[in-house]
Formats: sequence, C-alpha cells, structure tokens
Amino acid sequence: MPRNYGDAMRWYRDAARAGDPKAMFYLGLTLEQGLQEQPRPAEAVAWYKRSAEAGFALAQFKLGVLYQTGTVVPQNLEQARTWYAKAAAQGMASATYNLAVLLEAGQGGPAEPSRAVELYREAARNGVSEAFLNLGNLYASGQGVEADAVQALAWLYLAGEAGVEGADDLRRPVEAVLSQAERDQAVERARRWKAENGR
Repeated sequence: MPRNYGDAMRWYRDAARAGDPKAMFYLGLTLEQGLQEQPRPAEAVAWYKRSAEAGFALAQFKLGVLYQTGTVVPQNLEQARTWYAKAAAQGMASATYNLAVLLEAGQGGPAEPSRAVELYREAARNGVSEAFLNLGNLYASGQGVEADAVQALAWLYLAGEAGVEGADDLRRPVEAVLSQAERDQAVERARRWKAENGR
C-alpha cells in the first residue's frame, strides 16, 4: 500500500505498465495535471487512450471531453461522439448526456434529435438534472418528438426544482400558452416522474 505521494505515483506507474486500466487512467490524470512534475499532456493522453481501449469508462468519458473541447488534443467532435458512446454503453450518465448534446446539435455527425431525446431521458433517470431542460426545450419545439407543451412544462418544472440554470426563463413562455388545467396536468406528470424514478 502506498505510504506517500511518491509511492502512490510509483504504484500507479507500475500498475499501469502492468496493464491495469484504472491505474492507466489515474496516471494519465496526474501527468495531465502535473501533480508531481511539469504537466505532460501528450503522455497523459496516451495513457487515457490505453485505459479507454481497455474499456475503462472514466477514460472513455475523459477522451470524449478532451475531443469535444479541444483541450490537450485538437478538437474532433466525431471522436468525442465515439468515446462518449462507449462510456454511455457502460452506464455513465454524464457521457450519455454529452452524447445527446452532440446528437441534438448535429456535431461530429448528422443530427439525431430522436436519439438525443432517448439519451436525455436515460441521463435524467440516472441523475443528470440538466437533461430536464433539454427535454423541455425539445418537447416545446417538437424536435425529435411530437410537440407537447404540457410535457415540455413537466420537464421544465423538474429542471426548475433541480435548480438547473435557465429553467425558469424557458418555463414562463410555455406556461403562458397553457390553461390552468394543463399546467396542473404538467405538475402531476412531473410528480409522477419523480415517484417512478426515485427522485
């Protein structure tokens, strides 16, 4: 068991060289951040890739973020989609959400709003509150789903309750076009969703 930071670094390096995907990822993280010496981003990315190729979801997600933002590597939205999809397939909710954002916007490939809706629903079920806002917007605009202002409002109520920035700004115009009975129906749908999903 490592007793200090230097020992921990040696342990990570040895475990990474021995093929441990988790150690590869954390070694990459320490190299990227320069926790023991100068940052070495190129070496960090190489370790992230080895870890991701070995199936470690956090490394797959990290590569998705790096390729999406163009941090440490040149921006490549197609690669971002690929790595997010791999991490999402392993149940990583943040990767599912980020993949949905790229699919909705048509970044890194064709726009797939219907698939984005499915992924936002999955991300919402798995704790990514920002997905409520995206779903509210898509239901309001009818992108990827049939337009449904009541369902849009239900998602926006959930976003507002979760403290998602911008939820109130989107909620007000949707509320304005609905009757009180329809607004009550949206509240009930939001309540039911929370009960069914343990939120």
